[in-house]
Amino acid sequence: MSDRSGVSVATVKYYLREGLLAPGTPVTARQSEYGEDHLRRLRLIRALLTVGGMTVQQARDVLAVADDPAFGRHERLGIAQYMLGPRITPPQDADPARPLWDEVFTELRGLLSELGWQVCDEAPALAALTRAVVTLRSLGYHGGVDHIRRYALAMRPIAAEEYAVIEDHPVLEEAIEATVAYTMLYEPILLALRRLAHEDVSARLHPPTGRPISSS
Repeated sequence: MSDRSGVSVATVKYYLREGLLAPGTPVTARQSEYGEDHLRRLRLIRALLTVGGMTVQQARDVLAVADDPAFGRHERLGIAQYMLGPRITPPQDADPARPLWDEVFTELRGLLSELGWQVCDEAPALAALTRAVVTLRSLGYHGGVDHIRRYALAMRPIAAEEYAVIEDHPVLEEAIEATVAYTMLYEPILLALRRLAHEDVSARLHPPTGRPISSS
């Protein structure tokens, strides 16, 4: 299994000790036999820890939900995304920043309801969005709901396209791995494309002089 997965024997043993990987079928006192299910789980563990940057405990929580038949596919995929963070804690009730937080959260929750989006109030991404808009407004920058609505409408088709790919993975471990990959590896692509689009728009508004731009 180490040869086929590219994961060292020592790492495989570590995953076994931590309860992330189920034991194989004993063959001798010192050897066990592993199958395709173990390989799939091993790839998922690596995705959670390496790509997702999760702690062992967070990965263990994701796998526990994945193995629990009481949860549906939506919850099993969702727990992986929730564990990816970011984990934002709202200000305490006595914090002077709390009223603005509550105001922004209520506006954003209303926007999502208006758009028909089915998301939980406890979604880490909703807290991250709230903090971003709170920061914009507290610094005097534009952070109105209409502005956020345009971003939401642009992102929804992208998310639908990504989940169409994830749905092509009927095996749960592979679907969770794909969810982690699309969340973590494609976000830098979206950010990079946005910055390139900014450069293009600026160049069209203000034609370049021809002098090279240096980042150093």
